[in-house]
Amino acid sequence: MKFKQIILYSLLFTHSLFALTQYEESYQLYSIGKYKESFKMFKELVKENDYDAAYLLGYMYENAQGCKKDIKKAQYWYKFASEGYFEEKLIANRYTDKEKMKIYENLDKSDNEITNNTIKRFARSIYNMQAHKTNYFLPLSYRYKDTYPHTNTHSTQSLETEFQLSFKYDFGANVLGLNEIYSAAYTQKSFWQLYEDSAYFRETNYNPELFVTLPFEFKKKLHFFKVVRLSFAHQSNGRGGLDERSWNYFTLSGYFQYKFFFSELKFFKRLPDARDYNPDLTDYLGTKQIRFIIPYRKHILQVIYKGNFDEHYSMELNYSHPTRKRDDLFLYFKVFRGYGESLISYNDFITKVGFGLSISR
Repeated sequence: MKFKQIILYSLLFTHSLFALTQYEESYQLYSIGKYKESFKMFKELVKENDYDAAYLLGYMYENAQGCKKDIKKAQYWYKFASEGYFEEKLIANRYTDKEKMKIYENLDKSDNEITNNTIKRFARSIYNMQAHKTNYFLPLSYRYKDTYPHTNTHSTQSLETEFQLSFKYDFGANVLGLNEIYSAAYTQKSFWQLYEDSAYFRETNYNPELFVTLPFEFKKKLHFFKVVRLSFAHQSNGRGGLDERSWNYFTLSGYFQYKFFFSELKFFKRLPDARDYNPDLTDYLGTKQIRFIIPYRKHILQVIYKGNFDEHYSMELNYSHPTRKRDDLFLYFKVFRGYGESLISYNDFITKVGFGLSISR
């Protein structure tokens, strides 16, 4: 274990979390009417270009909360907040697009306009790709069970790095006149023994899928039922022989909303395999999943249960919040307990805690 690296990652994360906590504490004071205390804290936060705090200062000056009413100062802080948001969020995107255009401008052009448009799309990478599941990077992921004697000949450490890449492509819509959307998706989850001397990948799981999503609009008793999704998927760890872990399956999902409370009910149906190296896989992974999503202000908390409602189950809790400077980069915290943490060890009961960043929710 490289102790210095662990300390460095911890300090970076703690600094971001501390800055976030300062704003949350200030807003908490404001929300219960302690205007003078929160006003002083917001004044300190704007020195670090906290535009949320700047907006609230403008509101407090406008409405004489914790200070004397001052319309000029209110206008100043409103302008400061709006210009800051524009610069960090919109201008940043323009700079990115501008640099992408430079790549295209430096390329040799064709006499054919259609060819030029194709080259432009290639140079700027403009495709209809979107996030599917959460895309996250957890530099610190601690696993309480750290040996797999039945499959792994390498030494493993309890502390590792975990990350997930997941995206989808919508390739069709409304073929049946039901407003349905047809999509292809790919998800990859990797477990990286970064703190081992050899820094190898302990396990990688691959999950391509095809699915159709149907929205529903019920105006009366079933208005809380929003979407149904049917998918065909494959999941494997890309190995062969005794270490192979793979299965093909269908899923049926229903999505529900009650006020700001969201939930998903999902059923899995395994398909027969020609060569089944792990016939008991669904006994541990389960065939049912319940997910609850609770958004509050900028926070999102998710709780996921997967299993067969017996002794074999998994529970996952994850929490995310935007970083102080951006709305497309999130602090991410994850807790996992149960079976199926990775395919190679689907029948091992594991407790794991990790934190880091995500770029989608």
